[in-house]
Amino acid sequence: MLKYKILWFLFNLKASLAGYRHEVHELGFQKGKKHLKVERVGYLPKQVDESSGLVYLAQDSTLLTHNDSGGAPHIYQIDLSGKLLNTYPIPQAKNVDWEDMSADEQENLYIGDIGNNSHQRQDLCVYKIDAKLGENLLRIPIYYPNNQIIPDAEAMFVAQDSIYVFTKNLDKSGTDLLVRKVGSNADTLRLKSHINLRTPITGAAINPQKNKFVLISYGKIYYFRIIEHQIDFSNPLYCLNFPHKQTESIAFLDENVVIITNEQGEIYRVREN
Repeated sequence: MLKYKILWFLFNLKASLAGYRHEVHELGFQKGKKHLKVERVGYLPKQVDESSGLVYLAQDSTLLTHNDSGGAPHIYQIDLSGKLLNTYPIPQAKNVDWEDMSADEQENLYIGDIGNNSHQRQDLCVYKIDAKLGENLLRIPIYYPNNQIIPDAEAMFVAQDSIYVFTKNLDKSGTDLLVRKVGSNADTLRLKSHINLRTPITGAAINPQKNKFVLISYGKIYYFRIIEHQIDFSNPLYCLNFPHKQTESIAFLDENVVIITNEQGEIYRVREN
């Protein structure tokens, strides 16, 4: 399994770095290298050995993250350079395949247990955890539309009282955006938008102003504008080559700055010029 994952990563990284022709000429992105500056700013602590979700806490300028599938159900608080500050166990939750993390305007956290490499899982969910990382936990079931093979997904965020899930699609068929309302009821995700991205999406984030969102993959970052509160793929902005290993976590620090981690323990900042 590990050998397959490494070969898959190298194949997709090579493909993603082939150039911008498809993204610029067919999808309408601008080349990000003219508008974005990348710098490495730190390293993750040893306890975070497979960072797969990221949230920025503006009140104290720290980050929350978690490990990927099979890791302990813990949330780790770190500073922007990667120093471990706190570890918060979430004993009521199980880390089957935690893939992304988000927060709402009340600073409640949402952890997406939405990984589905085998396409066989029937227990996908998002955990909602109160802002104080206390005992209050809500399990929100994730169901895809009927008559559909259950896809793998590693990217999500919460906005406008809804959960937005982005599929990974290893078969290069593009990326679906699906949405459902926050709540414990058994609502089915509904398809909202589709785009023919050729790299599997591994993380997502929306900025505090709710006028921009980003997707991360192995090898590229995609920026989108949000116009008139419509979160979809209709307004592509920038595409940036990002050859920094297995990048699976991204979060906004402010309107124009994102922080990114990879599974090799590095932390990067990307700033719009």
